[in-house]
Amino acid sequence: MLITASAAIGLLAFAASTSASAQAFGSAALGTYRDCSAAGAGVCDGTVEPDQKVVISAISGGASSTANTSLTLTGQASNVPVDPASIAQGTVTFGDAALPLLKALSTSGDTERMGINEFGYQSYTNTGSVATAFSITGTLNIDSFSGSNLNGALAGGAIYDSYVAVWTPDAVAGLTDPDSLFNALFEAPCGAGVLATGESSASLVSGAGSSTASVSNTTSACGGGTLMLAPGETVLVVAGLQLLTNRGGSIDALDTFTTQFTPGAGVNTADLRAGASILGGVPEPAAWALMLTGFFGVGRSLRRRRGALAAH
Repeated sequence: MLITASAAIGLLAFAASTSASAQAFGSAALGTYRDCSAAGAGVCDGTVEPDQKVVISAISGGASSTANTSLTLTGQASNVPVDPASIAQGTVTFGDAALPLLKALSTSGDTERMGINEFGYQSYTNTGSVATAFSITGTLNIDSFSGSNLNGALAGGAIYDSYVAVWTPDAVAGLTDPDSLFNALFEAPCGAGVLATGESSASLVSGAGSSTASVSNTTSACGGGTLMLAPGETVLVVAGLQLLTNRGGSIDALDTFTTQFTPGAGVNTADLRAGASILGGVPEPAAWALMLTGFFGVGRSLRRRRGALAAH
């Protein structure tokens, strides 16, 4: 496609009139392994013993990218226990309406703590002439789990944490690789660049009911009341998922953590446009503006660091 100088200037003018976003969509998926062999029956989460640090990790994703991470212990260094049962696996893609779609699996052997930590984001612009309410609901479907301890830091622990949010595009400005995205923004709380959040977490224990689970959480505006999206305003829809299993625990959520515009919340989906998507097709005008904005380096850079979670 040929973009003339005049067309480029017009698109840049359009971009300048919108929020200065670095990318329209992106993701990060981090798998981790901690050695719990010295913990005995005690706590193993990286906060007690210095030798419980993350021994092996794998990460994928980035700006304008999906994520696909699979961490196993087979074939690792000779000082790492070879337990084919231990795995941390996660994918981030985009499903209906280009909303984030997450899948994850965490299974730990007798001496391991395995974790999968992932999130994805997609931009949406209100192309209408009036403001609309804006709310996101995430639904986590856990196909199966095995847990024997309510304390996820102990042997048999199995913990999930699901997260949905609405961010400003500035939250990801200047962040392009999966490490920087993850370290700055994984499950970011209300604060600079975060407009709304919704989160749910719990330990899963076998024998206390069904061996499957379904959990939903909906965003709440950080300032209270209803989050409104003004005409021409762009925001990021975010979904995050963390599964942590400890010495014999397992959680299978490969089918899946889905997101949707909250039914009955007054979201005018007819006027919402995704900025860019892996689904193919010709980008929207907003997407071309975002691409040119990134190319010419227009926009502000906001790096908001959040301390690394010891629970990775």
